[in-house]
Amino acid sequence: MNQPIAFASAPLGHHLMGVDIAAGVSDAQFAAIDAAFNRYGVIVLRNQRLTPEQHIAFGRRFGPTERYGIASYLLPGHPEIFVVSNIIEDGKPIGMADAGRAWHSDMCYVTNPPRCSLLYALEVPRESNGEPLGDTCFASTQAAYDALPYDMKQRIEGLKVRNSYAASVERKARLKRDRGGEFSQEERQKVHEKFPDVLHPLVRTHPVTGRKCLYVSEGLSAAIDGLERSESDELIAELLAHMMKPEFVYRHRWCEGDLVMWDNCSSIHIAISDFSPEQRRRMHRTTILNESSAVPGVFA
Repeated sequence: MNQPIAFASAPLGHHLMGVDIAAGVSDAQFAAIDAAFNRYGVIVLRNQRLTPEQHIAFGRRFGPTERYGIASYLLPGHPEIFVVSNIIEDGKPIGMADAGRAWHSDMCYVTNPPRCSLLYALEVPRESNGEPLGDTCFASTQAAYDALPYDMKQRIEGLKVRNSYAASVERKARLKRDRGGEFSQEERQKVHEKFPDVLHPLVRTHPVTGRKCLYVSEGLSAAIDGLERSESDELIAELLAHMMKPEFVYRHRWCEGDLVMWDNCSSIHIAISDFSPEQRRRMHRTTILNESSAVPGVFA
């Protein structure tokens, strides 16, 4: 990446060429990557060949790493890496198979959500003709906010949304019941104790750029504080539908060696589950803490 980045009009999902992380990223290169990332919120670095150590080290240039809350899905020897995979080894899953199957921002249910996530593709499921499966779609929450009508911006300014990991667990419990399983009351209680509900601004101010972003996640944003349930549900559904409009969405088709970075304030994403359990998928994710929680108006 020897040439300056030419900023484009698309709101997110830009591919940065000529970056070889394993060979080393200079301070000048990193400054260009960081500028593109802050501007677009989702960037793609293709054709990488990363060890876990190199993946972790590159992520740490953006901030300190955060560990995922379920230890059984962490990469042995490298707990900074969360494994996303449907592979079973010795009778046990090596990672989380059903991660991200609703539109969401990572860890929106904690007090200080992470700055960004870096997902590295090691194995990609494919059709018999070689076409990749398991795409990930990203939507720009900042472009979506900018495009809202003035009266909607006025309506939602100052509102807070209650984000709930427990709500997501209950959704999975309903799906599990449909397949003949069940979550115990004890399991539910543990979830509530470990991840109590949190309030965040419905409109977040980005801690780096200062741009306003919608902060709503499907299945995790349980209610808008101070509104009647019906009005809250209707508003959340309306905002999510707006954020998913094609003009705000980038769909990434994975190849082995792709490293995709996304900002957890200025984007939401969803994993497309269009492959069978026999079609192997294995990815490594690092998550970077947000060090800007002291910025006024950013968090609840």
